[in-house]
Amino acid sequence: MEAKSMMQAAALGNSDVSRRSLLLGMAAASTAAAVAVAPTPARSASDSVAAPMGESPELVAAYDRFSEACAELKTAKANLDWLADEWRHRWPLAPEELLLNANADDNRHSTAGAERDIIGRFLLRDTSTVTKRLSREFREKTRQTCFTLLTSEKARELLDRWERHAPKGRTEKSLARNLAFREEAIKDCTRDIALAEQYEAETARLRAESGAAQALQRVKDADRKLNAAAAEVSFLPALTLEGVGMKATAASIGAHDLIRLVVLEDKSPLGQIARLVGSVLQVTRAQV
Repeated sequence: MEAKSMMQAAALGNSDVSRRSLLLGMAAASTAAAVAVAPTPARSASDSVAAPMGESPELVAAYDRFSEACAELKTAKANLDWLADEWRHRWPLAPEELLLNANADDNRHSTAGAERDIIGRFLLRDTSTVTKRLSREFREKTRQTCFTLLTSEKARELLDRWERHAPKGRTEKSLARNLAFREEAIKDCTRDIALAEQYEAETARLRAESGAAQALQRVKDADRKLNAAAAEVSFLPALTLEGVGMKATAASIGAHDLIRLVVLEDKSPLGQIARLVGSVLQVTRAQV
């Protein structure tokens, strides 16, 4: 009622109602209506939405496809999670000799080589057993962390670098020390290559045996299908409040990150409205 009153006052030329109040009132009135009538697509793929009186059959059919895509993605993700749980006990941890930087899941420069589980999620491991790479203080403060891994390819590059390195020394003693250091580095690289190749072969075998790649692809395909279905709903006009609710629900797919990126710190009326819309989308998406 407050939003309706503000809109009416603005239409009558009430000088006390600012442009900001008008915009917020319009947003509140429209989005509240969308939330009130937003349908719930949590149903079986064989069901269909009964067309509201006066609503576009094309929009209802498109929303039906959107609902089916929601169910398909939910099933694909559930199957992927089941696969990860089923194979967790067989998934090996990388040898400690291959562990490099800690907190790889929080470091944007290290995520590409981070240790991961069978479906590609960051693997957080217990630090209490990592005594060669981590100090006691770090282990006590950080109970779990994700590491960047030394790959066989990188280990071979290091080996090649050390083999081409010519040690120098001002004295016979320093030269001998540097030669010994080079030989020790070559030995470590040779060991790391063998460890990395064994680890990579085993993890590749388990991924192939489990069908993880196919399960991940099904999630990607279902996600693309859902986004396409949501876009289709967005392009069709709504003739009723129920139709607006359908469009609001479909728009909730993938909208939150964009709203947060664009208007998180925007204090203008546009930013306020966008945050309100974001809240509406959160409510409607909870019904999906």
